[in-house]
Amino acid sequence: MAKTLDSRAAALPLLAARLGAFAAATHYASLPQDVAQAVKLRILDTIAASASGLLAGNATRLLNLLQGDGPLPIWGARQGRGLRDAAIINSALAHSTYFEDGSRYTGGHPSSAVIPATMALAQARGASGRALLEAVAVGYEVFLRLGHAIYPSTVRRGFQSTAILAAPATAAAAANLLGLPAARAAHAVAIACSHGAGLKVALKSADSQPLQVGRSSEGGLLSAMYADQGATGTPDIFENGFLKAYADEARADRAGAGLGERWHIGETYVKVHGGCRGNHAPVDAVAALVRAQGVTASRIARLRVSVDTVTFAAAVEPPLNADQAQFSIGFSIAAMLVAGDATPARFTASMLADPRVRALMEKTDVRADNRLDAGYPDRRPAVVELTLEDGSTLRHTLDHALGEPENPMSPQDIVRKFETVAAGVHGAAVGPVRDTVLALEALPAAGALGDLLRGAS
Repeated sequence: MAKTLDSRAAALPLLAARLGAFAAATHYASLPQDVAQAVKLRILDTIAASASGLLAGNATRLLNLLQGDGPLPIWGARQGRGLRDAAIINSALAHSTYFEDGSRYTGGHPSSAVIPATMALAQARGASGRALLEAVAVGYEVFLRLGHAIYPSTVRRGFQSTAILAAPATAAAAANLLGLPAARAAHAVAIACSHGAGLKVALKSADSQPLQVGRSSEGGLLSAMYADQGATGTPDIFENGFLKAYADEARADRAGAGLGERWHIGETYVKVHGGCRGNHAPVDAVAALVRAQGVTASRIARLRVSVDTVTFAAAVEPPLNADQAQFSIGFSIAAMLVAGDATPARFTASMLADPRVRALMEKTDVRADNRLDAGYPDRRPAVVELTLEDGSTLRHTLDHALGEPENPMSPQDIVRKFETVAAGVHGAAVGPVRDTVLALEALPAAGALGDLLRGAS
């Protein structure tokens, strides 16, 4: 069905109608080139994040839980699944080592929420690469705009942004891919408002928490497909349900203003390190300090790290296991000092038990400083102070971790990250996957990309 803007729906003040009109009207030709390029790089980065999860062994339980055979690939695995299970598993897997992109303005990760389900639907429906690109762009935009409206209040109230936003964002992407007209697309995102759920405290059980993202993504997919069959959602569900439920004084104007004119994907960051994003500015600050001063780990007597209160709320100090270590600033810094990096491969029980890591963690004091909340989330700073064995003190402040728009990774850096991480899973297919994604607009059928992501038989 042709995608045309329903001016009557667009004129309505209700947010579901506005988001539906946006999803219905967006097509590849209307995407700014920088948005299309960013989507391709985020797809590559999500495949890398999924490979990291597979290498960590995080697919086994999900594959055992959601058994059966199907035509859609579990990226990098030999098994295939049906549409719903492929969406759940690939989403949860991409989120499982917290190596995917994110936005400090939403506290969430749009890539693992939107891309796996949208790719599964595109492959199942025989959609083109262009159709996949435009749908992912729509899903990102809805995720980020709704996140702007409810964050950071939603986290302070105990919710996990990624899971809450995954359902309506995926519904919008799926509605676009299915070619739903504006009114049907509005019903899709409205229905999805009831199908995203996740609690921040669940992050302390990082082996199970990604499932809440996968299920919410699946909920958005089902919502769009249900709307396609004629099911209806409550028109004012955002104003009188979603926004009130997930935030104090939600800013609805941030979700609806300038739809299709201003795009937000450029605000997302790409990760260099594993674990929670809140760990990264502290890791980068310590790394910059020790490099500049030629400090070795053995010379550090004490290390104090100060972060904003939102970042501190997600920290698990000290971690009791490798899963909790993904949310430990102290562990992430210690792993970097001992091993030279803080990639997902470092977040293991053996690294947590390493006497050198334990000694550094015992010397580290992580604390919240509400003065660092000023300007949040435009800046997410870390202040580190190293006291050396000779009594001297070194101090460094960093406002933006590497990978933020103000301190970006280049496109070439993102491609290299993909090649490095994905090689351990996709082997000789890394080059073809890279080239296919970077030329996605020329791909006649998205299923060809799925075939490349299928594990070796």
